[in-house]
Amino acid sequence: MSKKTEQFNVTVKVGKKSYAPGEPVPVGTGGITADEAENFRKNFGAFTAGPDAKAAAAVPSVDLEKHREAIEKLSGENDKLSADNDRLTAERDSAIGDRNTLLKQNEQLETDNATLAAEVTKLQAEAEKHGADNATLAGEVTKLQAEIKKLTAPK
Repeated sequence: MSKKTEQFNVTVKVGKKSYAPGEPVPVGTGGITADEAENFRKNFGAFTAGPDAKAAAAVPSVDLEKHREAIEKLSGENDKLSADNDRLTAERDSAIGDRNTLLKQNEQLETDNATLAAEVTKLQAEAEKHGADNATLAGEVTKLQAEIKKLTAPK
């Protein structure tokens, strides 16, 4: 009667005996049940050591080189994007600084404009007063000219 055995990726304890990963473990009478074997495969994967594992490991090395190339390419793109991000961040910060400077200049211009508007109003009031004074003086000049005519007129 042949005993069925299986290999697992984990240490399996049956009674007082332990089976290291890769050692044949009896399944059935005197060993683990088929359900327990299935649970080991489900939880720890199918056994992968031996010549098949070496062959499987050799195949991914070709893909590994492609992955390395892709990673290098992506790293280069990442570096470029990072540099672009740094440049754009600096431009944004500069634009924000320029905007803040322009806002301060605008505030100063608005203050200066208000000051000048007050000066204009003051000067307009003075101009109106001077206009009224000129009208009064023109009337006085007219009176004086009339009086001069009277005084210089032949008698």
